[in-house]
Amino acid sequence: MLTFVKKFVILETKVEFVRLIIMNKDIDKDFVIRLKSGDKRAFEKLFTDYKNMIYTIVNRMVYNKNKVDDLVADIFVKIYRNIHRFDERAKLSTWMYRIAYNHCLDRIRKAKRDPLEAYEPLDSIFDLSSNGPDAEKLLLKEERERILYALVDSMPERYRMVLNFYYFEEISYNDISEIMGIPMGTVKTYLFRAKEYLREKMKKLGVL
Repeated sequence: MLTFVKKFVILETKVEFVRLIIMNKDIDKDFVIRLKSGDKRAFEKLFTDYKNMIYTIVNRMVYNKNKVDDLVADIFVKIYRNIHRFDERAKLSTWMYRIAYNHCLDRIRKAKRDPLEAYEPLDSIFDLSSNGPDAEKLLLKEERERILYALVDSMPERYRMVLNFYYFEEISYNDISEIMGIPMGTVKTYLFRAKEYLREKMKKLGVL
């Protein structure tokens, strides 16, 4: 299961995540001081360096892709307004992840009351009872990848985000715990349940 997930998903963000790890180590106290003092050039650099990271988490959390750019902009406004609260002993990337996560989570909760935010359920995208020639198409790499993404999108939000953070972004249990505001043991439990969810769904589709 882990091999399958890594093969089709992890590679798309692995290079970007490694770049962010290196970049985060290079952030010194002087840069943070500049951010906290309202230095616009420092914030422009922060935006340039981290916009892809924020875009990724927003794109994975929300279903209405037309809202992604607006949400990313809103998140950076929040970061700008709250940078004075950042504790230099923490990781800047983790702190920003949490702001992005909480902002998207609020959006998701509001979307439940907004029909324009609805998304097409998994059962309407794939006929789970299909067989014969059509079922054989599921073995194609492109179809398997598409199914995997659809399954990840269909799982409960808390499981989906733990899976995204751990496998897609390669964030540690400890940092996921801090971002989501849950105990590390809960992170591991959610991750286990997310993998079980994917395994059972893919077995049902005949692609595992």
